[in-house]
Amino acid sequence: MAASSSSAVERRIRRSDPSTIQDKFLVGYQGWFTCGGDGEPVGPAKDITVGYTGSTTQYLTADDPTPTYGPTSLRTLHRSSTQHQVSKPAQANRPFSFPHETPKPYKGAHFHWMAEHGIDGAFLQRFAGQTDIEYGNEGIRKIRDEVGDRVREAAEKEGRVFAIMYDVSGVPADRIATVLERDWAHLVRVKGVLDSPNYLREKGKPVIALWGFGFEGANHTPSLLRSIISHIRNVTPGGAYIMAGVPAHWRTSEGDADRNPEFVDVWLNDVDALSPWTIGRYSNEIEADRFAESRMKGDSELLRKRVEEGHKKVDYVPVVFPGGSGFNLSEGKWGFNGIKRNGGRFLWKQVYNAKKFGVRTMYGAMWDEYDEGTAFMPVVSHKRLLPQSDKYQFMALDEDGYDLPPDWYMRICGFAAEVLHDERRLFETFPSKELQDYWSSRPKYEDVPVHVQPAASGSGAGGTADDGKPKPAGQSYEEC
Repeated sequence: MAASSSSAVERRIRRSDPSTIQDKFLVGYQGWFTCGGDGEPVGPAKDITVGYTGSTTQYLTADDPTPTYGPTSLRTLHRSSTQHQVSKPAQANRPFSFPHETPKPYKGAHFHWMAEHGIDGAFLQRFAGQTDIEYGNEGIRKIRDEVGDRVREAAEKEGRVFAIMYDVSGVPADRIATVLERDWAHLVRVKGVLDSPNYLREKGKPVIALWGFGFEGANHTPSLLRSIISHIRNVTPGGAYIMAGVPAHWRTSEGDADRNPEFVDVWLNDVDALSPWTIGRYSNEIEADRFAESRMKGDSELLRKRVEEGHKKVDYVPVVFPGGSGFNLSEGKWGFNGIKRNGGRFLWKQVYNAKKFGVRTMYGAMWDEYDEGTAFMPVVSHKRLLPQSDKYQFMALDEDGYDLPPDWYMRICGFAAEVLHDERRLFETFPSKELQDYWSSRPKYEDVPVHVQPAASGSGAGGTADDGKPKPAGQSYEEC
């Protein structure tokens, strides 16, 4: 006769609720970083420190902010074949090592950092053009699928949420519907992406983001977009919650937006959330304030007024970012440290402005985009630790005169998440001292029951325990 089960309590990092997009700080996750040995060559692609060129021996340096990975095992770092003269004599002429994102350890580390800092999860960028297998993209789609597998595993292990964000930039308008329809069917039916308990939902509907429709020069039409949205809703089990990554000037059909005013009707009646693209639309705190008053205020007031009048509710999800620098990526065409981080004050100003308009969700761009200088992930603290090159410029966190720890921007994201969780009050003053003392009261933990089933009498077998844990290029800051 089996003994009755007993229960205990396990203390673990607090998990994010996948049942709603509300009250969350979510980040964009590119996950496009590969190296030789990660799979068969697929052509040029972006990388953390080098871009994979299709050869196992040739690499191109591509980042301004220089990544640092602290205690992460050096066995998972890739060694560049390029020799960089670094400032420490003992390290002179050693290959510069860097991480790549295909192996499980790195996806796990990236999502573990989200968990430790209280960040709710990520929108996994899925570049639509890379999934178009009719154009010979079988190899890159295979890599994107593998990246998706690792993201799912890491999100489930670390208690983070994730959702798919399609970036449609660069795909011809006459092909985009076919590409999206086929790839979404592939993800749902073949990859089973919606089977994950950590896939983000809103009122039971899976969240799917579409980024890049309605921008000036994209040659999309409102009817095309409506048909794509309708198809996704119809074929997705339970329907779909559609978030649109839209131009910053979506409401007035000017600037970066398509001039067809019918797009405004699509944004107000056919999608569930709007996330205006703000990167490159302002470059310092004064301009961020001006943008908030001229764009965000009018956006949020319009959406609120329509709800009061009985129209469809459309959520507003502002984009916030730490800064930008893509000098190496652009081969000198973009400015070095072109959008200064200013020790985090630039990012904090955006968080403050967004929250004062009553938003419940923010989108941080990007978690891992080192090559354009928008990464929240760890960056080398001091210039003296940077590799030196006669061709490339590298950037540390003290570029603007501040002495900061490598995870400084993940800490700011964590504070933003706490604001959205109603766990802290938000003030306009930059919380420098509190950020310095960040780890004195974090990570945030929760106690969860652990049910233990003792072995059956006389079996001689040990008991089993259930720990409650489930058992893994268009968005440029230079756009204007």
